Amino acid sequence: MYNFRTDLATERRDIYQKANKQEGEIDGIESTKEEINENVKVERVKITNENGEKAIRKTNRKLYNN
Repeated sequence: MYNFRTDLATERRDIYQKANKQEGEIDGIESTKEEINENVKVERVKITNENGEKAIRKTNRKLYNN
């Protein structure tokens, strides 16, 4: 089985939550999980505002107009 990751947003979110002992979503961060099939799972992390950018130190190049 393959385990590919193409972006660090998920890892940065997880580290931020652990460091701040925070459960649930971070203000400015939305995430969704989708199972395409038993071998393919997709997690999308969306930065929705400046708080999210600051929390995971990653910018949203689409400027929140998603």
